[in-house]
Amino acid sequence: PAGLACADILTRNGVKARIYDKYSRIGGLLTFGIPPFKLDKNVVEKRKEILEEMGVEFILNTEVGKDIDFQKIYDTHDAVFLGMGTYNPIKGNFKGEDLQGVHEALPYLISNINNELKIDKNIVSMKDQKVVILGGGDTAMDCNRTSIRQSANSVTCIYRRDEDNMPGSKKDFKNAKEEGVEFLFNYQPIEIIGDKKVEGVKVVKTKLGPPDAMGRKSPIILKNSEKIIAADSIIIAFGFQPSPAEWFKKYNIKTKNNGLLKINNEYLYQTTNDKIFAGGDMTRGSDLVVTAVFEGREAAENILDYLEI
Repeated sequence: PAGLACADILTRNGVKARIYDKYSRIGGLLTFGIPPFKLDKNVVEKRKEILEEMGVEFILNTEVGKDIDFQKIYDTHDAVFLGMGTYNPIKGNFKGEDLQGVHEALPYLISNINNELKIDKNIVSMKDQKVVILGGGDTAMDCNRTSIRQSANSVTCIYRRDEDNMPGSKKDFKNAKEEGVEFLFNYQPIEIIGDKKVEGVKVVKTKLGPPDAMGRKSPIILKNSEKIIAADSIIIAFGFQPSPAEWFKKYNIKTKNNGLLKINNEYLYQTTNDKIFAGGDMTRGSDLVVTAVFEGREAAENILDYLEI
């Protein structure tokens, strides 16, 4: 979303914009993260047609740093905008995460979308499975509702805080409940049970304590409250962390201690390399699509100032 918005504004101001995308379709998580029942993918494809008619060039199936060297892009362009998102999944760091039947949220959602878009027939299906989803954010809600649509036998969502402190969309939560998802609040997973394959997840009951550094109430584990929830498949949806590329250091693109990109003050959204700008999740952390769009547009305005256009 940030990259598309940036290219839109640049093109409207007479700048030739070229977009590199490692996927076969544009949109990033708009296309490959948000399920089709929430966003019609034809809307994104229509946006691609409009941008192409405006003059934007798309180079798809091309991962920068792998399929094309960033040096080539750096040498042949007057400015570069990075809108690469945050893709490192947050781990639970408990025993059993590597068992058969444990899935990361994003690859699971991508496999379902690829199947629906007829890009790839290989799909991670929850048909006839007892599914447990760990997490309470928007990604967890997407996994809940996708599992239901794949005809899971049952879907249980486990979240370590209460309903009021759940970060996901209230609308999605309401829809998921109506569609048959069972929610288990104030339980924290501590181990995934099984020999080679998932058999269940061990959880402990929690109560909410004082706010943490982010202002959210901290879950406190209650002693002697362990129990096991049976499961055939488990989807881990704890959210995402920054995923800075290896080539950032070579081009003096500095990050903060948490992995988010540092931004200079001379031009808004300019990185520590004057020629390179950035916006969206990789500068502020996982956030809303509209926020990424806003930052892409604002970055474009500052790129125009930098180019003195």
